[in-house]
Amino acid sequence: MKKNDVTCSACGAGFRRLELATPPASQGEYRCPACDEVVERFDGQAFIAYRMTIQPSMKAARP
Repeated sequence: MKKNDVTCSACGAGFRRLELATPPASQGEYRCPACDEVVERFDGQAFIAYRMTIQPSMKAARP
């Protein structure tokens, strides 16, 4: 299992990212729940999970 931290480039929300090498996994993408920015696209090689750890900047999250 790999763990690292990821930040949304649009609103600054922070996430803990967990990666498990347990095929088969799904292809797709993870979008920031605060601003809908694509944080990562998955290739299906590993199972990826996200947990928000830092709230987004409210100024950046407003349309």
